[in-house]
Amino acid sequence: MGMREAAPGPQRRATRADVARRAGVSDAVVTYTLNGGAPVARATAERVLQAVADLGYQPNQAARALKSGSAHTLGLILPDGPDPVFENPFFTEFANAVEAAARRRGYALYMTPTPPDQTSVVTRLNDFATRQVDGVLVVPGEGSLDPDVLDRIGIPWLQLNTVHEQVGVDSIGADLLGGAVLATEHLIAHGHRQVAFVGEIDEREPRYRGWLATCERLGVERGPALPSEYNRQSGYAAGLEIAAMDRPPAAVFAASDLIALGVLRALHERGVSVPDDVALVSFDGSWEAEYSWPALTSVRQPIEEMAEASVAAILDRTAPDERRHRMFRGELVLRASCGVHRPA
Repeated sequence: MGMREAAPGPQRRATRADVARRAGVSDAVVTYTLNGGAPVARATAERVLQAVADLGYQPNQAARALKSGSAHTLGLILPDGPDPVFENPFFTEFANAVEAAARRRGYALYMTPTPPDQTSVVTRLNDFATRQVDGVLVVPGEGSLDPDVLDRIGIPWLQLNTVHEQVGVDSIGADLLGGAVLATEHLIAHGHRQVAFVGEIDEREPRYRGWLATCERLGVERGPALPSEYNRQSGYAAGLEIAAMDRPPAAVFAASDLIALGVLRALHERGVSVPDDVALVSFDGSWEAEYSWPALTSVRQPIEEMAEASVAAILDRTAPDERRHRMFRGELVLRASCGVHRPA
């Protein structure tokens, strides 16, 4: 009985020295070619890159990070709670835009849903710092983060989805008040003399204030104002209330797409037609708004622009105290729910 051949072991990973030998150059020239540390003649660089392809060489990112102090990665902390963050299409789309913006800069992105309290955020920042992540983008939960506490960790960070400017915080956010004004003006411009609101009923909430101020400024009846959390379930409950009214409002501004989706379902179940009986406009402009029925007219946040600005704010920061609040204005996207653009 013949001897069986030994099973092949794991193939050894190609090293930088292997690439250098195959290309006929020094280890340093391989490094310069791949990292851009110094100019390399085109013919030499082509030989190095061909050797990399032939050998399947992959640089050891951990070793590079230890040597350079940079892992060429960014972190993204998203608030995790009773409503899973990635069930919200806005956050899913925004995280995807941030990842694409980081990749264009040659950076990878780590994403982690985290309880929104400051202790949990600090723990995640410390985790990222030990991995030599170059900066962290933080979407806070309810309440503000203490910038002094986060700064002591020693890693650049930026706060996203921020409504109000906060001293000592570098931040980016959408113009919520301006978006509410835009949505409410649109409904009034098309002849509605009463516009209802569904969302957070709070004088500090920009979308509520924008709706309220616009109704008063243009002399239309405001209300009713129905409280809702920023999810489908609360929007559905508010929609049932609207459908049960003796005289439902002819127009509604919903403070988010998720709220509006809940309102849509409730009205549909109760036989209230959108837009024939109730015109509906929302805020966020997520992909889900485009594929609801009827499709939602919505104020779209400039997600791609905000993502690019977020990554640039972290990577191009030249001084630790170079901090400011950047606000981005949305765009009203017209679809069928407001009664202006009807489905074909």
